[in-house]
Amino acid sequence: MVSKEQFEWIWTGFAIVLLAIVVVTTLPQVFTVGGDAAVVTHDIPSSIPPSDVIATTVNAMQYVFTVSEHGGGINSELVLPNGSTLSFYYNLMVVHPGQYLNMTMYAVTGKTATENMYIPVYNAKYVVDTQIVPGLTQYAVWYAGNVSGYPIACGAYAFLDGEYNGPWFSYQVGEILVIPQSGYASPAAIQRYITASNIAHTSALVGDPYNPPIIVENTPNPILTVVSDKYAAFNDSIPGPTFVVNANSTVTMNIIIPTPSGDHNWLYNYSTTGVASPMTDLYVDVYAVWWNGTITPVATPQNIQYNTPMTFTFTAKAPAYVYGIIYPAFYNYDLDGMSNLLTGEDMGYVMSLWGSIIVEG
Repeated sequence: MVSKEQFEWIWTGFAIVLLAIVVVTTLPQVFTVGGDAAVVTHDIPSSIPPSDVIATTVNAMQYVFTVSEHGGGINSELVLPNGSTLSFYYNLMVVHPGQYLNMTMYAVTGKTATENMYIPVYNAKYVVDTQIVPGLTQYAVWYAGNVSGYPIACGAYAFLDGEYNGPWFSYQVGEILVIPQSGYASPAAIQRYITASNIAHTSALVGDPYNPPIIVENTPNPILTVVSDKYAAFNDSIPGPTFVVNANSTVTMNIIIPTPSGDHNWLYNYSTTGVASPMTDLYVDVYAVWWNGTITPVATPQNIQYNTPMTFTFTAKAPAYVYGIIYPAFYNYDLDGMSNLLTGEDMGYVMSLWGSIIVEG
């Protein structure tokens, strides 16, 4: 008869053997948690020409991704309201239909916890779900096409941080803008995009806040209006609604942001002395996303105004646009000066008041 002590030794030994098996069988990937450089050869067929592959570098920080893209006719360039030019986007990727995003990902040491790159586009060939761990390099591939190998429809598709990294983690949501290499998204492509999105929203993605509604405006002079709520979300969605407008239409964009008044809104920020007040040093605008990946302002930037409509007018010449505050603000929760290394800190770069416009032609 096996004694209680012998049984415990047997059980402990069994657990050790199982652990050893796991370590040995996964050893080649231990240092690339959630990612492996070999994924490139696995997920990008050798027959694919270099012109269809975009080298994409993702840096994950607390509550925001920066994305740098080069190749495939795309070179990331973002012109900010102050005129400065960045070689990367915030929470945004740009790709042409049928191309591959070859992603190398890093967590910025000292500016984030462990994060995750999650691309839940269920009508695409790949659903990306990869951890991004400080100190390690991660890899993933996303194909702008479906499981049958056909290019995905032009449109805006969500990606996000799928792992909790702090109170504002659900605001760390971006969009992949799939735009044509030239011209505009065809009516047929827009219909495919809407159909696929509606299927996703009513089945696998029911209730998910990171799939913004699609609003189609077919008039020659569309008026688009978004209103922020008390949680700093346009029309209850992060990002805000995706609008579809006709090429060469004259678009009027109204952006309304009420005065923030509580800690559930990142616009209500704390000073270094622990005093909270609405942020005032932010700029709102509409930006053109050009075929080569350059993003430029199309109207005069406006300093953020609360409780007053900020209006922008432009002619839809580019294949896509983004609107709102398209760069992050540094948020520091420091109630009564209690934030410190001993009791804990809550800070990071947050953005949520933005969205996209797809141009049909």
